[in-house]
Amino acid sequence: MSKWYPAGAGLSLAVLLLISGLAGGGAAMPAPPAAADSTPVKVVTAFTTSEAPGFPGRVEAGDSALLAFRVGGELRELKVQMGERVERGAVLAELDPTDYRLNLEARRAEFDLAQLEAERAETLYDQKLISEDQYDTARTQLATTRARLELAREELSFCRLTAPFAGAIAFTYAMPSEIVAPQQPVLNLQDLSSLEVRFSLPPQYQPLLEGPEPAVFTAAFELLPEAPLVARLKEVDMQPDPDTNSYAVTLQINPPADYSARPGMPVQVRLHHPSLMQSRWQVPAEALFNRSGDSASVWRIAPATMTVHSTPIELDTAGALRSGLEPGDQIVAAGVDRLQEGQQVRPWVREGGL
Repeated sequence: MSKWYPAGAGLSLAVLLLISGLAGGGAAMPAPPAAADSTPVKVVTAFTTSEAPGFPGRVEAGDSALLAFRVGGELRELKVQMGERVERGAVLAELDPTDYRLNLEARRAEFDLAQLEAERAETLYDQKLISEDQYDTARTQLATTRARLELAREELSFCRLTAPFAGAIAFTYAMPSEIVAPQQPVLNLQDLSSLEVRFSLPPQYQPLLEGPEPAVFTAAFELLPEAPLVARLKEVDMQPDPDTNSYAVTLQINPPADYSARPGMPVQVRLHHPSLMQSRWQVPAEALFNRSGDSASVWRIAPATMTVHSTPIELDTAGALRSGLEPGDQIVAAGVDRLQEGQQVRPWVREGGL
């Protein structure tokens, strides 16, 4: 059983915080959907955020694309509206295909004629009634009309605009009956399955991003300040901004299941590192059972299944944790006497969800 001393060098935050969200005190945490018969419980996370510096950040889409037709024409139908969620491959808009369909029919007729002429030329060439040049000319004409037919078929397929990935329509730039040019933006599609958070990191914290125990981050929305999300470091600018003398940092977060997160929303980013921790975590007395001297047990929650498991811990004389839990572990903070091993639970949320 590993020891946990937040001020020591053995703190392994990065792996553990990717498993569980962080929260302060007795705040309820968002969790994977639980069954309807699961027991609501008050959840506390083994971590202290009071000493974690905070920075203002803003949410951005994980992936964003300006979608346009590869051919021009009249926009016959716009099948989506701003804010609508779509699946990959869904048809988003269509051009009037009349001109492209007529062109395809014309190219098909040309190809059929060239094919007949090529077959006739082959027969005459075998009978040595035409020259080799005439035979080659017929074959070249057949290849040319075949390429034109394929191009016409492709152009007709380009009259439909489909979603390259699942996401939400952020903006529309054209309306039905408008004439749009090739490569003219029609829609802005954003991937909301994985959001990004951008913020500015002061230079004194930049060294904490490297080393054997790099800093980890959490991000909390303004309306959910007590439910921070684990944020994964994506990239850091190599040079500080000349105006603010800070580094632009990009994080990745998974949107909370019970909150409609959108690009542009403000968030509070916190940085967690062992060097910033000055005290051990105080275990709530209501979370303990089977207490005997410096030993006790708590119900630790398995995030993947939202089931509870009895976990022995060791405390010091002041009730602070010495070993048994790691930063990011979620435990039941109240009502421990009514739970059983393997029982499924869900975080208790106050009225209104805030």
